[in-house]
Amino acid sequence: MSNEKEYKKLFLDLYEKHSNELFRYCFFKTGGREQSLEIVQEVYMKTWVSMQNGGIFDNPKAFLYAATRNAVTDWYRKKKAVSLDELSEAGFDATYETSGNNFDRVEVERIIDKAGKLEEKYREVIILKFVNDLSVTEIADMLGESENNISVRLHRGLEKLKKIYVKK
Repeated sequence: MSNEKEYKKLFLDLYEKHSNELFRYCFFKTGGREQSLEIVQEVYMKTWVSMQNGGIFDNPKAFLYAATRNAVTDWYRKKKAVSLDELSEAGFDATYETSGNNFDRVEVERIIDKAGKLEEKYREVIILKFVNDLSVTEIADMLGESENNISVRLHRGLEKLKKIYVKK
């Protein structure tokens, strides 16, 4: 029974420490609040099951990010592209509301749009570093790459992002 209590405490600690940053990561990858919440919930459910089955993690934060990254990838694979015209024909009103807290959302969408022009390998490390405030070491652990590779990728990605902003 003490193992269950230990797992429960570890699980709750992991949730408390990392759920917000995992949500931000998902949000920047999917652009949707509800989808991001669902992905994070799914990751924590799988983590709990793994813990109950005796899974012990050397680096829980890296495990959570890897699981989240995989869940986002799965979401993209399942996602069906629906055109705006199809939505309009179905009666969906695609107007964008500009009141309330949407100013921050608009700014975030602009940055994502610019970053979206980057290759995925650059966009991902930039989001992990500057949105989720992960260290180069943590990113390297999560992606299974050397710190040097991650540092170079960050530098190159930022240079590419600067060029995109200068063009605009």
